[in-house]
Order: sequence, then C-alpha cells, then structure tokens
Amino acid sequence: MKHSKIFSLILISIFVLQNCTIPESRKEYCPENGCLLEKRENPNERYKNEGDELKTNGEFESLDVLDEFPIPPKTPSFIKEGETPRPKKIFSSIGSENVEVRRLGEIYWIYVEALPSKSWPLIKDFFADEEFTLTNDNPAAGKITAQKDENLFLTLEHGIKNNSSEIYLLNEENMSVQLAYFEDLAAYISLNLPGYEGNSIAAQGLNLNKKARIVYVQKEIGIEFRLPFDRTWSALSRAVDKADLKVVDRNRDLKYIQIKLEAQEEGFFTGLFNRDNSVDAEADYELVFSESEGNTILEFKKLSDNEFSVDELVDIINESLS
Repeated sequence: MKHSKIFSLILISIFVLQNCTIPESRKEYCPENGCLLEKRENPNERYKNEGDELKTNGEFESLDVLDEFPIPPKTPSFIKEGETPRPKKIFSSIGSENVEVRRLGEIYWIYVEALPSKSWPLIKDFFADEEFTLTNDNPAAGKITAQKDENLFLTLEHGIKNNSSEIYLLNEENMSVQLAYFEDLAAYISLNLPGYEGNSIAAQGLNLNKKARIVYVQKEIGIEFRLPFDRTWSALSRAVDKADLKVVDRNRDLKYIQIKLEAQEEGFFTGLFNRDNSVDAEADYELVFSESEGNTILEFKKLSDNEFSVDELVDIINESLS
C-alpha cells in the first residue's frame, strides 16, 4: 500500500513537470546573430519594421481586371433625414409565367416568363407529343434540330428580364418559320407551365447568359444589352409605355428618348417655399442609345433638377422590361 502511494506521487510529479516545461517550438531561437523570435507585449501590435515590398517585375500588368461590382460615384443624396432607403433593384424577376409570341419585323420569337432550364424540358415534351424526330439535341448550347414535314432549328436563350426565356424557330434558310409553329409551341408551354416543376440540369448554363446587366459609363450608371439596336429600342419603348412614363420626344434615327417624370408628392409648405424648377423643364431625363461591338448601351442623361435619381428611374424601367 505504501509503495503504491509512492508510485502514484511519482507519476503525478512527472505529469506536472512535463506540462510546466516549455516545448522547443515555443522557445526563442537565439543563434550567434541574435534571437529570431521577437516577443511583443501586445500580440496585436504590428511589427515596426515591415517586410520588403513585393516585386512582380511587371508580370501582372498585362492582366485584364474586370470589376463586376464597381464603387458608385458620390452623388447628392435625396433621402430625407430619418428615412431608410429601400434596396436598389438590378433586374426584376417578378413574373406571372406569361407566354407570348412576339415579332420585330420578320423575326418572331416566343417570350416565356421562366428560366431556360425550366423551358427546355417543356420544349422537348412538345416535340415528343407532336412526333418530331430530334436529329440534334444540345441543352448546353440551347439548340435543337427537329424534323417532321421540314427541318426546324430551335434556339433557346435567356431573355432580357430576369428568369425569362426567348425561343426562336428557324428554317433551313435561317428565316423564322410559319407563325403557326410559334403559336402551337406557345400554346403548349402556356398550358403546361403553371405548376410545372421540371428542370434540366444540362441546360443550367443558359440561365447565366443574361441579355442585360448594369454597367457604369463615365462613372454614371447605365444598362448594357447583348442585343442589336433594333431589339433594344423595341424593348425599351415597350418598357417606357408599360411604365406609363410621359414621352416628350422620341427619335429613333438620333437614338434617344426624352421623358418627363411626375414630381413626388410634398407637403403644402414644402411645395410653397421649395419650388421645383423641373416643372418648367420640357424633359427630365434623356435615354441615349449607343452601339458597341454588336451590343447596345443605354445611358441616362439628366436634363433638370427633378428629385428623381437615376437609380429610381432605372428601377422603374427595370420593372417593365421584358
């Protein structure tokens, strides 16, 4: 019994001594030139002597840096004291699963308020029900070649509006097929889209190829459309009319639309002593179109001191884009 107690004391002593010793990794390494491990009283304090600046020898100068989220410029704030600004929308995704056949000149397409990955299986179901033979089926590219009485070449793309699709049907001459084909496919999608939960994993990449994005042109907000000018002009004209914006002047040849915005409601005394000079202005904003490498850029030029900011106008147009 006595020996067991002595043995227990020895084990406890060894354990305590081991934990009290300083491991090698924590000791200061002090060769002849001096210690290499500095001890600082405050571990959060930065070293007085910073390291040498990293030299890249110009290796990264040729790299293109794309700033997808640029810092917007400082502009006068029109938000009243105590008000919380509502978050700015980029592109609206509010929809009602609408399906329409649209036309611009001799070009027809089907507009669907659903993502391409959801529209893809519905298109294939339509061809199966109509007993078409699919000779080419590429969901990653959104391409289908179907054959029955004639060859049909279908292209599925993401639309201008978020969560929307555009379907094009062409013949062998690269022209839009007869209107009846568009109407039959649109009717099938419109009938089966509500409540449809199908989704193509292979066509998920099409959801990322959006046709509109926010850009900054000379530090001012704008919208870039991956569309030719004719399509962009048609879409913006439709959005302006749908938003019930008052058009003061519109010139397709000179590529601009001038609009006048209604002043926001104010109190009696605010309107009495702070008269808005924009009431006398013919137009408050000018929408200017320009083309660049097959795309179209929309810029917003303010013509008056109306209290509507560019962000608010973009938000209004965004809600009506389709």
